[in-house]
Amino acid sequence: MSSRKCSSVVSVVGMICLVVVLVCVLQPKTAPAGTPYDTEIKPLTTAECAQCHFSIFEAIKADGGKHQIDCVRCHTEYHVYSPRKQNFDQIMPKCSACHLSASGGAFHGEAKDLTPCLNCHADPHKPLRMPMPAETSCAQCHPKEGNEIKDYPSKHTTDVACTDCHAEKHGFIPSCDACHEPHSPAVQLSVQDCMACHPVHKPTNISYPKDTASSICAGCHDDVNNLLRNRLTKHTQVKCADCHPSHKEIPTCSRCHGEPHPKMMVDVTKCGDCHGIAHDLAK
Repeated sequence: MSSRKCSSVVSVVGMICLVVVLVCVLQPKTAPAGTPYDTEIKPLTTAECAQCHFSIFEAIKADGGKHQIDCVRCHTEYHVYSPRKQNFDQIMPKCSACHLSASGGAFHGEAKDLTPCLNCHADPHKPLRMPMPAETSCAQCHPKEGNEIKDYPSKHTTDVACTDCHAEKHGFIPSCDACHEPHSPAVQLSVQDCMACHPVHKPTNISYPKDTASSICAGCHDDVNNLLRNRLTKHTQVKCADCHPSHKEIPTCSRCHGEPHPKMMVDVTKCGDCHGIAHDLAK
């Protein structure tokens, strides 16, 4: 072999060796084999929880309200239920962990007979979707309405329960005509018209604003309304509430008319002897 060929072979071999050395030097070192537990574990995300608990995820998404928070905010421990220990109550989050009153006590008060949260908020994943059980202590959360029902007795107190009216779901407001027929077939009243006089939780404590339309009064007092319409006088144009600012109040004629006659006729209780009744004035 000529010296030139030998030199070429040596050069090629030298290049190959150099490449091999560089590859070995520059190749990243492989970490020694470990176990699956050589990993830093981070808290579960809500999306990861949803992979197994999809129906619950969907319930919170649709009706969770303020409970639309990360699962681990409530469930600080999970998958620790033991059928042998029957420890469900111990591992489930407690409402009081978040829901406290302004004073730091129970959210709805400190009454000993306070209804357990889940009796009304049956599913904490959709807390405002409350079923209406037959027996509830509604007044514990709705004291204003409870006091009105108690302090102003009526058939709404003795004949019906809260769940009879608010039957479909919590927050359902029924129409008055679901139970009550109109006072007068000739006058159609809306629910707002009914409640203008009859506050629903104290319906016999009738009150109304001064600008109440006479047509609303006619819903109960259609006989009086007919008298006023059949004989048109200045009284026909006066709103009922102007003369009767409170229910069943009967004013004296002198309230508006003063004393138009001589002093010998100052007994204003006898105006009707000549003028008839206020709703059907004699001409």
